[in-house]
Amino acid sequence: MDNWFDFSFLDQVISILNPDVLHVFGIQPVYIQFVLVFVLVSALRWVMLPVIEWLMIKQWSMFLSYVGTVMVTLMFLQLVDRYAMGSDASTLPVFFWPVSLLAVSGYGALYIFVRLLRKTVVRIINSKKTAA
Repeated sequence: MDNWFDFSFLDQVISILNPDVLHVFGIQPVYIQFVLVFVLVSALRWVMLPVIEWLMIKQWSMFLSYVGTVMVTLMFLQLVDRYAMGSDASTLPVFFWPVSLLAVSGYGALYIFVRLLRKTVVRIINSKKTAA
Protein backbone atom coordinates (compact mmCIF):
# COMPACT_ATOMS: atom_id res chain seq x y z
CA MET A 1 0.00 0.00 0.00
CA ASP A 2 3.01 2.30 0.42
CA ASN A 3 3.37 2.43 -3.36
CA TRP A 4 -0.15 3.80 -3.85
CA PHE A 5 -0.14 6.62 -1.36
CA ASP A 6 2.48 8.74 0.39
CA PHE A 7 1.85 8.63 4.16
CA SER A 8 4.65 11.01 5.05
CA PHE A 9 2.15 13.75 5.96
CA LEU A 10 1.26 11.68 9.03
CA ASP A 11 4.73 12.37 10.45
CA GLN A 12 3.74 16.01 10.95
CA VAL A 13 0.43 15.05 12.58
CA ILE A 14 2.13 12.64 14.97
CA SER A 15 4.83 15.21 15.76
CA ILE A 16 2.10 17.62 16.93
CA LEU A 17 1.60 15.30 19.89
CA ASN A 18 5.25 15.68 20.93
CA PRO A 19 5.08 16.30 24.70
CA ASP A 20 8.17 18.55 24.68
CA VAL A 21 6.70 20.99 22.17
CA LEU A 22 3.32 21.04 23.90
CA HIS A 23 4.96 21.54 27.29
CA VAL A 24 6.35 24.86 26.04
CA PHE A 25 2.76 26.07 25.52
CA GLY A 26 1.45 24.36 28.66
CA ILE A 27 -0.91 22.06 26.74
CA GLN A 28 -1.28 18.36 27.42
CA PRO A 29 -1.19 16.11 24.33
CA VAL A 30 -4.41 14.39 25.42
CA TYR A 31 -6.38 17.59 24.89
CA ILE A 32 -4.90 18.23 21.44
CA GLN A 33 -5.65 14.69 20.33
CA PHE A 34 -9.20 14.85 21.68
CA VAL A 35 -9.89 18.10 19.80
CA LEU A 36 -8.35 16.77 16.57
CA VAL A 37 -10.42 13.57 16.63
CA PHE A 38 -13.55 15.49 17.66
CA VAL A 39 -13.11 17.88 14.72
CA LEU A 40 -12.43 14.92 12.40
CA VAL A 41 -15.69 13.24 13.43
CA SER A 42 -17.69 16.45 13.05
CA ALA A 43 -16.21 17.16 9.63
CA LEU A 44 -16.82 13.63 8.42
CA ARG A 45 -20.38 13.79 9.71
CA TRP A 46 -21.16 16.59 7.29
CA VAL A 47 -19.46 14.72 4.46
CA MET A 48 -21.36 11.49 5.12
CA LEU A 49 -24.80 13.07 5.62
CA PRO A 50 -25.60 13.83 1.94
CA VAL A 51 -24.37 10.40 0.88
CA ILE A 52 -26.56 8.61 3.39
CA GLU A 53 -29.57 10.80 2.58
CA TRP A 54 -29.14 9.93 -1.06
CA LEU A 55 -28.99 6.20 -0.28
CA MET A 56 -31.70 5.78 2.34
CA ILE A 57 -35.01 7.22 3.36
CA LYS A 58 -35.08 10.21 5.70
CA GLN A 59 -35.89 8.28 8.89
CA TRP A 60 -32.57 6.42 8.78
CA SER A 61 -30.32 9.27 7.71
CA MET A 62 -29.23 10.49 11.16
CA PHE A 63 -28.40 7.01 12.44
CA LEU A 64 -26.65 5.86 9.28
CA SER A 65 -24.70 9.08 8.85
CA TYR A 66 -23.34 8.80 12.38
CA VAL A 67 -22.49 5.10 11.91
CA GLY A 68 -20.82 5.85 8.58
CA THR A 69 -18.91 8.74 10.10
CA VAL A 70 -17.69 6.60 12.98
CA MET A 71 -16.59 3.86 10.59
CA VAL A 72 -14.62 6.28 8.39
CA THR A 73 -13.09 7.88 11.50
CA LEU A 74 -12.04 4.52 12.91
CA MET A 75 -10.53 3.53 9.57
CA PHE A 76 -8.52 6.78 9.50
CA LEU A 77 -7.36 6.28 13.10
CA GLN A 78 -6.44 2.68 12.26
CA LEU A 79 -4.41 4.00 9.32
CA VAL A 80 -2.58 6.39 11.65
CA ASP A 81 -2.02 3.57 14.14
CA ARG A 82 -0.66 1.20 11.49
CA TYR A 83 1.58 3.89 10.06
CA ALA A 84 3.00 4.58 13.52
CA MET A 85 3.75 0.85 13.94
CA GLY A 86 6.40 0.97 11.20
CA SER A 87 8.96 -0.53 13.57
CA ASP A 88 8.63 -2.82 16.57
CA ALA A 89 7.64 0.04 18.89
CA SER A 90 4.79 2.42 18.27
CA THR A 91 5.51 6.13 18.00
CA LEU A 92 2.00 6.96 19.22
CA PRO A 93 1.36 7.72 22.88
CA VAL A 94 -0.34 5.08 25.02
CA PHE A 95 -3.46 7.20 25.33
CA PHE A 96 -4.06 7.33 21.55
CA TRP A 97 -6.97 4.88 21.35
CA PRO A 98 -8.73 5.72 24.64
CA VAL A 99 -8.76 9.44 23.87
CA SER A 100 -9.79 8.86 20.25
CA LEU A 101 -12.70 6.64 21.23
CA LEU A 102 -13.70 9.13 23.92
CA ALA A 103 -13.77 11.91 21.31
CA VAL A 104 -15.89 9.81 18.93
CA SER A 105 -18.40 8.86 21.62
CA GLY A 106 -18.34 12.40 23.05
CA TYR A 107 -19.29 13.78 19.66
CA GLY A 108 -22.19 11.31 19.42
CA ALA A 109 -23.44 12.21 22.88
CA LEU A 110 -23.16 15.95 22.20
CA TYR A 111 -24.93 15.58 18.86
CA ILE A 112 -27.84 13.67 20.43
CA PHE A 113 -28.07 16.20 23.27
CA VAL A 114 -28.20 19.15 20.84
CA ARG A 115 -30.88 17.43 18.72
CA LEU A 116 -33.01 16.71 21.80
CA LEU A 117 -32.53 20.25 23.07
CA ARG A 118 -33.59 21.67 19.71
CA LYS A 119 -36.73 19.50 19.61
CA THR A 120 -37.59 20.48 23.18
CA VAL A 121 -37.23 24.20 22.44
CA VAL A 122 -39.39 23.88 19.32
CA ARG A 123 -42.09 22.06 21.29
CA ILE A 124 -42.04 24.68 24.06
CA ILE A 125 -42.31 27.52 21.52
CA ASN A 126 -45.15 25.76 19.68
CA SER A 127 -47.04 25.08 22.90
CA LYS A 128 -46.74 28.76 23.89
CA LYS A 129 -48.04 29.82 20.47
CA THR A 130 -51.07 27.53 20.70
CA ALA A 131 -51.78 28.63 24.28
CA ALA A 132 -51.72 32.31 23.34
